[in-house]
Amino acid sequence: MSSESAFIMYSSKDSQQAHQFAERLSDAGASVWIDTINLRDITEELDEEEVMESALLDSKAVLILTSQNALNDQFVRNDKRFARVNDKKMILIMLEACDLSKKMRWNNLKTINFHQNEEAGIDEILELLQVTRKSGSAAAPLSSDEEVETPRSGQKKVKSVTSKSSVKIPEEELALLNELKDDIEYYKFKMKEQISKSKMYAYLGIGGAVIIAVAAIFFIPELVTKVSEVQDKIQWAGGLFGGTLPTTFSFSSLNSTKDKKKRLEGVQLFEKKISRFEHGVLPVTKADLLALEDDFGIYINT
Repeated sequence: MSSESAFIMYSSKDSQQAHQFAERLSDAGASVWIDTINLRDITEELDEEEVMESALLDSKAVLILTSQNALNDQFVRNDKRFARVNDKKMILIMLEACDLSKKMRWNNLKTINFHQNEEAGIDEILELLQVTRKSGSAAAPLSSDEEVETPRSGQKKVKSVTSKSSVKIPEEELALLNELKDDIEYYKFKMKEQISKSKMYAYLGIGGAVIIAVAAIFFIPELVTKVSEVQDKIQWAGGLFGGTLPTTFSFSSLNSTKDKKKRLEGVQLFEKKISRFEHGVLPVTKADLLALEDDFGIYINT
């Protein structure tokens, strides 16, 4: 990778926009590095993560495609931290309006409001990269449709725009891919539901601890003893029924919430691989999809 290249960082949920953005910036004259293009032809003996790490370190600047998806993406946050530790120049490319005022180490970075004016955004990026726009290059919007005028009637119609990155996936493989995506979405929904319950149990536990403390200070010792006995019974019952009852007056629910959040973040590894299948970075075969489905099944059951 050339040291003049711009490394493009993005959330897997914004992969289509990211790829189109990379193509537009490249067409305008910039040298870019993005996994959906640059990982296509690497040999099997090379490690993808090591290749990406080297590309980021060798880049002239890191362009972070910023959206609500990116702000919530643990992989983006980790990669951004890696770039910061290695003193890389980072620029936020706003794909949508986001409130960065309470985002530590985000709100002090150079920001380009790409969503407000894409054409001006490309020009500003090229200027920061010290690249002259190619003559005749046009900045088409990232949207999937555009209006064109028919020469016969003068009326406008909508024409579908196919990205150069589009990949033809066989019907059977596409069905498996969509089924796996549905399974992932359902798992994420259930995990978020459990996180909400764990938080509720944690708040109940903290509230119970406060009641005991207040009782110990202001009320009779007998009340403290009674409340403690109730606590022990609830904890015992919770263990007996496999933890289905809230273990009130403890912080176990807080730890459970943290564990579930980590598992939710781990799902992004599967989403990232699916994104690479969809963009042709990895070959889409039935065997690969079934293997990924098996890996996901193991992940959610461990």
